[in-house]
Amino acid sequence: MRIGLYGMPTSGKSYIMDRIDFLDVLVGSKLLRQYDPDFDIRDKNGREKDRREVAELMIEKSEFIMDGHYSFGDEVAFTEEEGAMYEVYIYLYIDPNCLKSRMEKSVKNRKYLPYDIKRWQENEIDGLRTYCHLHNKDFYVIDCPPKNEYIDSRMAINFIHDIKNGYSCVNYAMKCVDDILAKCTGDTITLLDGDQTLTIEDSSRKVFNYKTNIYDGNFYTGYQAWLQNIEFMKYNIPLLKTMPVTINQKVLSKINGDCYILTSGNENIWSFISKELGIPFYCGIQMSAETKLYITKLLRTCGKKVIAYGDGMNDYYMLKNADIGYLVTKQDGTISKSLKGRNLEGLINV
Repeated sequence: MRIGLYGMPTSGKSYIMDRIDFLDVLVGSKLLRQYDPDFDIRDKNGREKDRREVAELMIEKSEFIMDGHYSFGDEVAFTEEEGAMYEVYIYLYIDPNCLKSRMEKSVKNRKYLPYDIKRWQENEIDGLRTYCHLHNKDFYVIDCPPKNEYIDSRMAINFIHDIKNGYSCVNYAMKCVDDILAKCTGDTITLLDGDQTLTIEDSSRKVFNYKTNIYDGNFYTGYQAWLQNIEFMKYNIPLLKTMPVTINQKVLSKINGDCYILTSGNENIWSFISKELGIPFYCGIQMSAETKLYITKLLRTCGKKVIAYGDGMNDYYMLKNADIGYLVTKQDGTISKSLKGRNLEGLINV
C-alpha cells in the first residue's frame, strides 16, 4: 500500500508521520535532495524532472507512506508520475486562519503569507480529489471539526492503520457493483441516496437523536464515514418494529425496475427500511461520496444506464456522473446548503 499524505505547510504532516510505526515512513523533501543535491537551485523544469524521476523509482516499492506537496502557492508541483506512485491519497485539512497563524510564527514558512491561504488549500483539495476521481483512487480528507485547529493524531493514525489493513472506498465500490450486476435484470439501474432523499427525515436523528460535527467541513470522504461509524457504536439503537421515518413519495413514485439504496446511515435502521420497501441497500463504514461516485462510474463502464437520486454533497459526484441525476429538494423546495457554490448544471430538481 503506497500512501501519499498531503497538506499545507504547517498542517502537521510530520507530526503524524513521526508517530506511525506500522509503515515505512518516507520524507519526500529528503528523498528529492538525496537524489539531486542541487534540487534547490534547479529551475521549475529541473525540479519537475527530479520529482518525476523519484516518483518512477518509488513506484517499485510496495508499501510506504510519504508526505507530498500538491502546490506551492500558485505553482502546482504535482506530476502525473507522482499521481501514479500512490494508491491512496490523504489530505490533512486545517482551518486557514490557524495555518496563517502558524506560518507567522515560522521563519521557514513566512514566505507563504502573501498567498490566499484559504483558496490555496481549497485548490489543493479540489485538484487531488479530481485526480483521484479520474483515476479511481482512494481519496480522504482528515479534518477535526468544529475548530479544525489540530488534527486528532490518534484518530488519524488509527485510520491510516485501517487503510493499511484494507479499508478502501474504491474496493467497497467494486464489491457493491459486483453484487448489483449479479442481482440486476435490466440495462437501467437506479441508485438512491437514503436519508433526506428516499426519506424525509434523517433516520439516525429521528431514531436515536444522532447529532454530529463530522460533516461540518463538507468533505464527505471515507474518513468522515469511518468516524461516523465510531460514533454510531456509542449509541443504543432501538429494535424497530414499525417504519421509523416518512418515506419521500415524490421519489418512491418515480422509481421502478432495478433500484438500490446507497446510504451512509445506520446499518440497522436501513436494513429495516430496505426490507419494508423491498429495495436492496448498501451501507456502512465505507459508504462515502467517493464510493457512490465509483459505483456509478463502474456500472456505466459495464454498459448500464444509471439514474441517480440524491440531496446533498454526499451524493454530488454520483449525481453529476450518472446518465440522469435527480437532485431532491427539501420540503420547502430549497436545496441542501452543502451544495452551495457547486455546479448543478445538468441536474434535475425533484
